[in-house]
Amino acid sequence: MLVLMVAADMPVTPAAATARPGSARRPTPPVPAKTGDWFADVTQQAGLDFVHQFCHQRIANILLSNGSGGVVFDYDNDGFMDIYLVNWGPLKGVTAAAPDVARQPNRLYHNRGDGTFEDVTEKAGLAGSGFGSAAAAGDFDNDGFTDLYVVNVGRSVLYRNRGDGTFEDVTARAGVGHVGTGISAVFLDYDNDGRLDLYVGNYLTYVPEKESEQNPGAYPGPLAYAGEANVLYRNRGDGTFEDVTRQAGLYSPGNRTMSVGAFDCNRDGHEDIYVCNDDTPNQLWLNDGKGHFHEVAVAAGVAFNSIGEAPGSMNAAVGDANGDGLPDLFVTRLGYGSLYLRTPKGYYDDRMWASGLGRLTQRYVAWGGTFLDVDNDGDLDLFVANGDAFNLDGVVSLLLENNGHGQFTDASAKGGAFFKTPLNGRGNAVLDFDNDGRMDVLLTTLADRPFLLHNQCPLKNHWLTLQLEGTRSNRSGYGVLLALTAGDLTLHSEALCPAGFLLQGDARPHFGLGSHPRVDRLEIRWPSGCVQVLTNLAADQILKVREPKI
Repeated sequence: MLVLMVAADMPVTPAAATARPGSARRPTPPVPAKTGDWFADVTQQAGLDFVHQFCHQRIANILLSNGSGGVVFDYDNDGFMDIYLVNWGPLKGVTAAAPDVARQPNRLYHNRGDGTFEDVTEKAGLAGSGFGSAAAAGDFDNDGFTDLYVVNVGRSVLYRNRGDGTFEDVTARAGVGHVGTGISAVFLDYDNDGRLDLYVGNYLTYVPEKESEQNPGAYPGPLAYAGEANVLYRNRGDGTFEDVTRQAGLYSPGNRTMSVGAFDCNRDGHEDIYVCNDDTPNQLWLNDGKGHFHEVAVAAGVAFNSIGEAPGSMNAAVGDANGDGLPDLFVTRLGYGSLYLRTPKGYYDDRMWASGLGRLTQRYVAWGGTFLDVDNDGDLDLFVANGDAFNLDGVVSLLLENNGHGQFTDASAKGGAFFKTPLNGRGNAVLDFDNDGRMDVLLTTLADRPFLLHNQCPLKNHWLTLQLEGTRSNRSGYGVLLALTAGDLTLHSEALCPAGFLLQGDARPHFGLGSHPRVDRLEIRWPSGCVQVLTNLAADQILKVREPKI
């Protein structure tokens, strides 16, 4: 729990595109793409006029170093991904805003389907309050409309989607208003009862008066503060949740979480939890399918980096990096990151250096890191958001191309002008905002504007995107295991609540198919145990798939 107890709601005033109250600097201007660039900064023409409200002139303490994010989700079921961005504001003991500076709102941008977005925050009732960190989206009540959980430093908030373009705050009734230094959340159905549960990550117990003993005048590192336990809420199915953290075996107060994620690491049909911690070992919580988890990160090989350190870990991206059908992890860190490749025996091997990623990333501090098939050739590439933890001066982001066997090279030159632009990057997420089958990127920054990067890769490879709807399983389809065959290409994936560092991406599973114009076979294993097989599917479409009821 926060020592300074600053979680009270703060007043919100409408944001203006020209006003930057409490900002440390002017937003980065648009970055013009050059002919042949694979990505173009389309933020301005898309109408995303959000600016992260920093309320300080420098990174003066550890909470100011983290930034904020949001979520990509289709809140109105029109088939296009909308964007919700979370804001900060003045916070006593943390920021240094003038007394008359009011908090700027969180912002919901409705995707019009023509490449532009409309600010519908006021209509939707999602301006929010407090000092925001992240958000997660999932249909917790299985009514067909995706709901929203906003993670704050202080009291987090659950918004129920009414289905008419508006949301209602149901936090108190649902029982998920935990007060802590919230930084991350993920929806998952850990007990496979067809209802989404919620796991919330907390950072640390912040004390404003602390100074660094090693470097007087500088802010101290995370170990100077007590950790906070994360929380697992079980969905009762009646609109309420119960805190089952202790009985599930997940109570672990000695860590300082940066992000949480859920995936089925051993493919046993039960979602596990991976926790990235700051300056303590990361945790892998295996789900026994009976409502209990046990921690196996050291034994599995995913607690430390390749040289046995536990530096600040920000994010873990999940994907099959080397094409062997097993789920791998790419972890970003303040220090050497990790590419954990899962072996057939169930352990992980850190191939950060053998993959080329160690050399490519070692001089940066990586925050957000996301797998995406940038050119739809059938293998997963990486986008890495870099930034500085101590200064507002920026550094460049990275686009790293996979050769199909887990070997990466720097493709930032192909990416274009954006990848030459210094930014203080934080969260990043993958989405297809225009439904053209090419995966775009959303990046949030510290004390700056977001960046919506449109993928305009000229390669004409094929693709398939899935829009899943559970019936016996949770409506969002989180936890679905997928296996696809197209000619000589075999791909495996999992439908996730794609929570990353601060920012959740497009939840629709996407497959790059290379030169293959059809999918021969698609196997869908629903969390309920139902196995659905589809054959002879045309490529280059968003395919809606509903779980059979029997």
